[in-house]
Amino acid sequence: IPGEVVKARVVDEHPSYCTAHPEEIVEASPSRRTPACALFDSCGGCDWQHLSYDYQLLTKRKLVEEALQRIGRIGKPPVSDTVPVNSPAVAPADAKRGDGSAWRYRNKVQIPFTERDGRLTAGFYAPGSHHIVPFEDCLVQTEESVRVFRAVREWFLKNPVQAYDQDARRGWLRHLLVRTNAKGEALAALVTNGPSFPHAVEFSRHLTAACPFVVSLFQNVNVHPGNVVLGPEWRHLHGKRYLAEEMLRLKFRLSPGSFFQVHHAMAEKLYRMVESFAAPNPQESVLELYAGVGAIAQMLAKNSRFVWAVEENPQAVEDAIASAGWNNLRNVRFLLGRCETSLARGRFRKGMSDRLGTVVLDPPRAGCEQHVLRALMRLEPKKIVYVSCDPATLARDARYLVTGGYHLRRCTPVDLFPQTSHIESVSEFTK
Repeated sequence: IPGEVVKARVVDEHPSYCTAHPEEIVEASPSRRTPACALFDSCGGCDWQHLSYDYQLLTKRKLVEEALQRIGRIGKPPVSDTVPVNSPAVAPADAKRGDGSAWRYRNKVQIPFTERDGRLTAGFYAPGSHHIVPFEDCLVQTEESVRVFRAVREWFLKNPVQAYDQDARRGWLRHLLVRTNAKGEALAALVTNGPSFPHAVEFSRHLTAACPFVVSLFQNVNVHPGNVVLGPEWRHLHGKRYLAEEMLRLKFRLSPGSFFQVHHAMAEKLYRMVESFAAPNPQESVLELYAGVGAIAQMLAKNSRFVWAVEENPQAVEDAIASAGWNNLRNVRFLLGRCETSLARGRFRKGMSDRLGTVVLDPPRAGCEQHVLRALMRLEPKKIVYVSCDPATLARDARYLVTGGYHLRRCTPVDLFPQTSHIESVSEFTK
């Protein structure tokens, strides 16, 4: 922690920096606390459990501010205090799904399998490696997700299969994916290296008996080597073909491969902030890029003339169209395709003429492609609202927008990922 005195061992040296591992805390920071999880030192997940929650919030704001200064070249970036969770003081043992606390908040988890000493095991990766750290419980996952994991592990310990070996490129079982909703229902999927599934019917019966809240079960086939978890082929095994979710008085259909924010209570705060920054009106249209299942687009539709939303994931677009039907929204349209292609073709401009008021960007961690931003600035929207999950790429893109005639009016971090160094934020740029 900044300000501490430590004894550390240098493990890697570079011309301008070095990497070291702390071996002893000589003078501890007053912001240091005892991590709640026994696996904190070995698991690569919750890397900020040793920080008090107030210090986590302060540091996230500071990191966003420093990135905008150093990378974005913005002298005094208007960064607000980090929006906190509802219940930071709740102990992990008392945290419940959906209560907006700093624990038990993640509604999606992907767990890799491996073999160790000839026995199947599963867990999370250690920092900077592919070494799997086994676990019995994870304090940021919902209790339902942990129950599904234990039931799946129990089945394969009694009915052994070969776990996938990435180096040898052989083995069958790769990952378990679990997604839960606000009602406590779950969608589960096994990622396998090939289409076969020994005893699939018996496995389905075992899982739904052990976890009756599992309403949907899939197999994902991924035969490609590398770190990408999901393959292109989905096979429906049991129950519904999607998971239903409700947020902001809207209903959403979630297929297993679609993106949705992992912290339900804080996602609502995030989206309300997007709505406040965008401030749509019935005389102007909105364009959303990287729209996912269209949560933001549908939220903004009620106060907009029209909303166009672009997304390249076919499952997500199908979910978005179905959700808009559920919500009886007739002034929103979803386009399947890459953002740069859709911008180049101008497909969304039909009927929009010069009434484009706001563009909303919600890109992946890599941020926006520069030609996307270039094409976007040619449209000259009055306002750009940028939802970021990485301060560095936000700052890089902010620098480009500022040189193109936009002003960073405000930026607010939102703590969607307590106990971790991941930072979500919402920024407003005006022409």
